[in-house]
Amino acid sequence: MFSKARKTTFIILFFILTLIPVYSYAMPEYASRTGAGCKTCHVKAEGGALTTRGLQYAASGYKWPPQGGYKVLGPMGKFVRLLTGFFHVVAAFIWFGTILYVHIILRPAYASRGLPKGEAALGIVSMAVVGVTGILLVVSRIRSIDVFYKSLWGVLLSVKIALYLVMVLSALVVIVFVGPRLRKGVKRASLPQDGVFDPVTLSGFDGKEGTPAYIAYKGKVYDVSGLKLWKGGLHMRHRSGEDLTTALPKAPHGEEKLETLKVVGSYDASLKPPRSPAQKAFYFIAYMNLALVFAVLFVISFWRWGI
Repeated sequence: MFSKARKTTFIILFFILTLIPVYSYAMPEYASRTGAGCKTCHVKAEGGALTTRGLQYAASGYKWPPQGGYKVLGPMGKFVRLLTGFFHVVAAFIWFGTILYVHIILRPAYASRGLPKGEAALGIVSMAVVGVTGILLVVSRIRSIDVFYKSLWGVLLSVKIALYLVMVLSALVVIVFVGPRLRKGVKRASLPQDGVFDPVTLSGFDGKEGTPAYIAYKGKVYDVSGLKLWKGGLHMRHRSGEDLTTALPKAPHGEEKLETLKVVGSYDASLKPPRSPAQKAFYFIAYMNLALVFAVLFVISFWRWGI
């Protein structure tokens, strides 16, 4: 049994809850003005997804009769818009999926020494497809510009477009300004004064563009520049500038091949040198884009199913 104090508290809470208004994005005045039921604007009677009439009403700023707003297309127009929307979603999936994959699986450090050309090209293409198809979809839906600020439906669409533009701008900053500085920073790596290499310092000695080719093995750094099999810093599928401690046991030869090589220093994988300004900018933009991905997904969800 409840005590008297608990009963009193329960009654007070119940009274307070009855005073709190319940908000809804449905527009009952539409039904009162037209005498139409909920399914005139919603796919289901209980609300939720909007029909074409509902989209017209929402995009016109909830004015009756709808003024401007959402375009009504014929069967052929709807089919073309469907294909456009398909490519729009696929490109966005590739773009956002790549961002999530890099953050969750590879982590941003994967590209902190320069954005790989393949990922950069994929990102540029997917962003371009999203932009072009997005413009076509907007043109196929919107009759007038005032829709973007006169209705919740249009405002959410405007927010989605703004987030897209921010992501594109940040990507261009990385590709045009930050990326080249990241790669330049690696190429200018020099021998550490204390003789102890860290992962970033070692990666600069990749045997390319006249730089020496160094590899690390069991805490030591070896110079493989003079070996024919390491021409250009590449031997089979192994690259110089990396720690090959776990890779060498799988090779057809043993570590005796390293005994004739010059040891140029020691290697400590736990060392983390301070980040350069370019690296700091890259990490900031990378995590900002991750947050923007979730922001866009939330806006899309609210835009599709929240109004």
